[in-house]
Amino acid sequence: MRIIAGSARRRLLATLDGTDITRPTIERVKEGLFSSIQFELSDKKVLDLFSGTGQLALEALSRGASSAVMIDENEKAFEILKANAQSTGLIKQCRIAKMDYSEYLKSASSKGEKFDIVFLDPP
Repeated sequence: MRIIAGSARRRLLATLDGTDITRPTIERVKEGLFSSIQFELSDKKVLDLFSGTGQLALEALSRGASSAVMIDENEKAFEILKANAQSTGLIKQCRIAKMDYSEYLKSASSKGEKFDIVFLDPP
């Protein structure tokens, strides 16, 4: 798995073993998704729930999004998220949290936090 385009282009992403924790979006699907929204990413705030490896949020950041919040409740996924954000050089634009998506949404809602793009891709 890799970042397809932008500032982190061709950077490889670490993944978790097996499919019981995460099921990364296949590259063909990711290419289609980002072809559809490529002109909508500049300076946008992104939320990636069920983030897994972080590939969707990191791809968005690589292509010009201003910031990303990545949420996953799994400890192993949380560690992979941090490692991938660091290895792509996009860590400064990321906020990564290990928590249940519904708890995060309640918290963000109570704080009035808003996002321009939300990725919701559960395993």
